[in-house]
Order: sequence, then structure tokens, then C-alpha cells
Amino acid sequence: MLIERRNKKKNRDSSQRLVPVFYKEDKVKIRSEQQPCRWGEGFPLGNGHMGAMVLTSLPKGSIELSENTFYSGEKSMQNNQPGAAEAFYEMREYAKKEDYEKVHMAAEKFVGVRGNYGTNLPVGHLSIDYGIDPEEVSHYERSLDITDGTAVCTFRTGRQALREEVFISHPGQVLVYHLNLEGGSRIRIAFAPGNSFGSVRYEGGSMEFVCHAYEEMHCDELCGVMLAGSGVVRTDGACSADEDGISISGAEDIWLYVHMKTDFKRQFRTAEEGRMELREEARKHAAACADQDAAEIRRAHQKDVRSLMDRVKLRLTGQDFLVGRIPSLFQYGRYLLLSSSRADSLLPAHLQGIWNDNVACRIGWTCDMHLDINTQMNYWPAEPANLSETAEPLFGWIKEDLSESGKETAERSYGLDGWVGELVSNAWGYAAPYWASPIAPCPTGGVWVLMQMWEHYLFSEDDGFLRHRAFPLIESAARFFSRYVFEEEDTGWLTSGPSISPENSFLSGDKAFQISNGCTYEILMIRELFSVYRQACKVLKRDNTLFYQEISGQLKRLLPYRITKEGELAEWSHDLPPADAQHRHTSHLLGLFPFSQLNPEETPELCEAAKETLRRKQMPAENWEDTGWARSLLILYAARLGDGNDAYGHIRSMIGNLLEPNDLVYHPPTRGAFAFDHVYELDGNTGLTAAVAEMLLQSHKGIIRLLPALPDAWEAGEVEGLFARGNITVDMSWEKGRLKNARLTAKREQDCSVVYGNQHWIVHLKANVPFGLYPDMDNL
Repeated sequence: MLIERRNKKKNRDSSQRLVPVFYKEDKVKIRSEQQPCRWGEGFPLGNGHMGAMVLTSLPKGSIELSENTFYSGEKSMQNNQPGAAEAFYEMREYAKKEDYEKVHMAAEKFVGVRGNYGTNLPVGHLSIDYGIDPEEVSHYERSLDITDGTAVCTFRTGRQALREEVFISHPGQVLVYHLNLEGGSRIRIAFAPGNSFGSVRYEGGSMEFVCHAYEEMHCDELCGVMLAGSGVVRTDGACSADEDGISISGAEDIWLYVHMKTDFKRQFRTAEEGRMELREEARKHAAACADQDAAEIRRAHQKDVRSLMDRVKLRLTGQDFLVGRIPSLFQYGRYLLLSSSRADSLLPAHLQGIWNDNVACRIGWTCDMHLDINTQMNYWPAEPANLSETAEPLFGWIKEDLSESGKETAERSYGLDGWVGELVSNAWGYAAPYWASPIAPCPTGGVWVLMQMWEHYLFSEDDGFLRHRAFPLIESAARFFSRYVFEEEDTGWLTSGPSISPENSFLSGDKAFQISNGCTYEILMIRELFSVYRQACKVLKRDNTLFYQEISGQLKRLLPYRITKEGELAEWSHDLPPADAQHRHTSHLLGLFPFSQLNPEETPELCEAAKETLRRKQMPAENWEDTGWARSLLILYAARLGDGNDAYGHIRSMIGNLLEPNDLVYHPPTRGAFAFDHVYELDGNTGLTAAVAEMLLQSHKGIIRLLPALPDAWEAGEVEGLFARGNITVDMSWEKGRLKNARLTAKREQDCSVVYGNQHWIVHLKANVPFGLYPDMDNL
């Protein structure tokens, strides 16, 4: 199926151009016949270490380079204020009295110390001068094949045909640029660092560059990661170099191999020793790649990407013309995740995955790990969309960096044992409170991101992973929060705080405040943690300890959900109104998704309150603070509520309002999140992928639900390779909006509860033996 979105005017503004999408025989290509004019029109490539945005414009194209660990800033153990713990409990007492003015005054003695926090930065860009007159160019077309991670551009100039190909190989750890020219031409290749602190030198057919992640907005411009890169050209033409680049003449075939290394978490005796060693490592690796068979490097790369992308296949048909776009967008989110995060990545995907648009790093947000939605949503498709290994760097970072810093924060800022993570974090696991009182304290950010490790266990059933990696972190966090909660004097319920409901405010009098006791978000996170701790103890046969009994008792006493007089799910324990009723964050609804504390079967009244909350949030629609990740959450909520048509309506809205021309989902400047331009965020795309998976398959609460939120518009389709909790792979097909058949394949023998519509089966699955289900089958 070819879905064309043609421009009515040839000279249409580039910000309005749309990129056609090609979907056929499980190959997904993004195609365009227009040259890119800005970052949001380029084609993203990545291998979990290096990233590239390919912008083939004429007469000069560019490849914007980024790197997983290229961060400004430094590790610090001085991010918690002296006396912060005393200030916290002072805040708690003021919050009990609802004296929010004094709460916020005391918070100034509690907030974290930013120091040299830092941000991920762009490395720089490769430029390719094709030596042609752009007025003579014809037959221009470029494409990105996300099934094998290859960007291709072809065009003609006069009688000459040119074909450009770019990919970043994970097996080879190298960026490969290939230009084929019929008739030859004079080409010039150069590299420019992303800031004034870098340097580059050229010699013959090679380049070497050194870059420093220095900037002054998020650190002191004196500290950051050092990167060394090398590029080696192989060609049938002649190479020469000057101080401005490499010139290639008389060539019909040009190959460029680029490799980059950083000193992240490496120790050298001197900076100069580090520089020399990194340069030599980069040079040797690039040269070794250049000496290999290029076709073999390409084959290994494409095999690697296809082995991951081919795990899941999705086909949809329907009368609505947008239905055909859903499979490509679903697969695009998977592609972006695996491009950003691999098992051997040194850090998890940051706000922009593996890429850097040079916007997020130049505003107050920073390009880092946001722990109040963004990092979590980055990885939500990892399990259900069958890319489990992509979450490995997240797990390593939580254990080695975040939780270690979090122990210091627990002690210094709260006076408690265990560990916490707050609102934001960086490459070195910053875990202290945010450095401004309106969005601190928020000690459950670590709990939320930790839950991805529990989800990995539920999907994989890997007892070793749970015992040795996840459980120690879960138990340590539970120890902190078992002492953090306190009893409400008038009700006897256990509450918590003071803290925030990210990143929202309430009105007291005519003034906006953020910090109070008993925020629904924080209570539901503690409820989830305590519940998960109990489940993990049962799996590991540790449910006979005094601490297990203590947590079990506290779980029952946690402040319950509350419905306001307007019929909404309460965001706070008080009845003060929100300062922004259409705020983008809906943290008090997370019990609906990603968790399953709220569900139509067990908590119908609370689900109705959640629906009313969402209805009011979007009324009037133009006041809703629309962003990519916030819209993805709306889709996910609707899926959990079983409303496929509502979910699809949100997808349509996202496609119409929040996609860049290259289909990256963006965060526009909003009243609550200032930016000078659209900000790309990985979570918008991965959130959409997770949402499509959730519409087709759900497996929480021990039940596999088939097509739980199928929109009327998705009239027919089939999906292969979705993953369910219990280590079960699920394939399905449907026609005229009804399930045709399903196939379940488990890794171990087990009984499984399956629901489709009003039908409920208990089926016995044998290890690695597919089990077929049909709508009219009796219970088995």
C-alpha cells in the first residue's frame, strides 16, 4: 500500500511538508522527493552508541552526529543541601497545617544543588559538498528503510546519477557513508565540531577530530566528556586534504567510515594521555572497518536490525485513510528505541533517544533522564513490542548510578535508609531533589523507573534477574518508604510527603503552590512499590520476614483514592483547585496505566472518575496542553478503559498536530514548558508504539486480553510477535472488527487465562508449542 501525501504547491514552506510513507510486504520506508531544510526533516540512524540525522540537501548535505555518553557536567556527591533533612520535616509540619507559604519558604533549604549537572550535546556534523549546481538536479528522492536501518538518497545532475547510502552498524560499531557517482565528480567532505572547543585535522583520505562537551547553561563550561573521532575514506578516485577538509576527485565510488570514542567513566593519568589514547582507538577502529569488505559490513548491519524489527509484524486495513499509517508509526517507535538503546549501550536513552536537535540542550529542561514520565515512556514498548534487551542499559544505570546516588539523597535529604530518585537525573545518576522548590520534593521518581525492572521480570519470568538485580533495589526502596509514610491524625490512614504532583500546581487564595502532603501520585507510587515488594517476596520465598509483614500492613493502610464532588479522581488530598485544569501532566491517573490499580472490572467507580478527569482536562479541547508524550498517555488510558475509538481519535490528533515531517513526535512550546522551538522527544514515538500494542493486547492482572481496545476503523488486520506477561508470544488476526484466530506460544508449561470480549478461556500451554484459539471455542 502506498500512501501519498502530496504538496499542492511546489514551494510550500518546509515546516508544512509531509513525508510520504511506504508500507509493503513488511518493509517500512519513509520517503520524500523534497530536500530537507531542517533537523525535523532528516532521517535518524543509530546503533545505541552513535546517532546521526541525515540531511541530504544540495549542493551541500550534512550528517548531524550525536553520541550516547557525550554529556557536559560531572559526577558530584555534593548535590544535597546541608540541613535538608531538617528542612524536609519542617515542611511536613507546615503542610499538615496547610500553611503552603511557609512550606515553600522552608523548601528553599531543602532543594538540591545543581552544580555541574550537564546535558547531552551534539557532537558536530559531517558535511558533503557534492560539487554540483542545485539548479541542474532532477529525480531527487530519499528514503529511510526502518526494517534495516538504511538511509538512501538518489538524484541526477545533467547526465550524472548519484546514489548516497548511510547506515550505522551495531556489529561493526561504525557509521558507513557510501556515495556512488556515475561519471565521477569532485566531492568535498569535512567535519565541524558542535561547539568552539573542538578541533579537527585532515591528512590524505582521513580525518581526526576531538570534541569536548562543554557549555555554560547547565554547567560551568569547564567540565564534560571528551570525544575522539576518526573518519577514513576509501575510494577509486584521488584524495587530497587541506585544513578545511578532504577533496576527492575522479571517483565513482566513495566510502567513509566513522568511529567515535569518549572518556565517559574512564580514568587517565592526564587529559593529554586520554586524548591521545582515545584518538588512537578511534583511528584504529575506523581503519580496521575501512579494510573490511564493505558489503559484509552492510550485510551484518542489515541482518542485525532485521533480526529485531522482524520479531513483530502488524498489518491493518480500513476505510479511514489514516489506518494505513498506523503500522509504520508503530514500527517506527520500535526502530527509534533499538537505534537509541542496545544491551551494550553505556547509558539509557535520554530525552531525545540517541539524537540531539540542539534545542533541548539549550533550554531549561536539559537533554537528560527525566524521571516524571519521559525516561519511563521511552522504554514502555521494550517488553510488549518484543525488544526486551533494549532496556538493559536502563537497568544497569539504575543499579550502578541512580540508586547509589539515591542512597546519599535518602540519608542527607530525608534522614532515612534505602534509596530514592527524584524528578530528573543525568549521566552520573543525579538523585538529589530538583534545584527549584516548585518541583521538589519528588522522591518517587526512582520508584517509577524501577518498576520497569519488575515489568521485565513479569514478561520474562527470569527468577535470576529478579533475585540478583531487581529485588535488592526493590527492597531497599521499600525500606525508605516504609519510614517515609506517616499517619494522618484525623483519619488513621498512612499518608506521605510533602511532595509535588508533577509538574502541576494548586491554588490557595490567589497564589499557586505545588507542595503538599498526600499527593495521589506519590501515594499510588508507594502503593505500587509495596505491592510489587510483596509479590517479589512470594516468588523468592521471602514472605516470612518481619519486614514483609510490616509492608503488608502498611499497604492496607495507605491513603485510598478519592473522588471529588465534581466526579473527578482527586489529584491531591485537599480540595484546593488546580492552577491549570488542562495541564499536560496527569500523574494521578497512573494507577490506570502503566499500573493496573484501577481497572473497569475491580474499580469501576474510580475508572468512571478517571474518565471524568480526562473529559474535563480536554474541555475545551484547544486549552489542553498538548504534547507528544501527553497525547500518548491519553491513548494508553483509553486503551486500558477499553475505548478503542477514543484511543484512535487521540492517534489521529497526534498525526495531525504533533508529527515532524520525518514522523518524529515533538513537544511544542507550551504555556507550562517553554522552548524556543519544537523539541523532539523519543517518548512521543515510543509511547505511541506502546499504546498501539496495548490496544491490541493486554496482559496485566494475570489475564491475557485479546483486542481489548480495537477501534471500529481498524476493520481487519493481523499482528505477529507481540509479547505478553508470562513469557508468552501472541499472534492474532481479525476481520470485520472481530477476532478470527489467535496463537499463543509460551516458554514454559502453564495454565493461562485468556479473554476476548465476553468470552473467557482457561487454556493449558505447553512449552514452545503454539496453541490456537478461535472465538467459538469452548472453555479448555
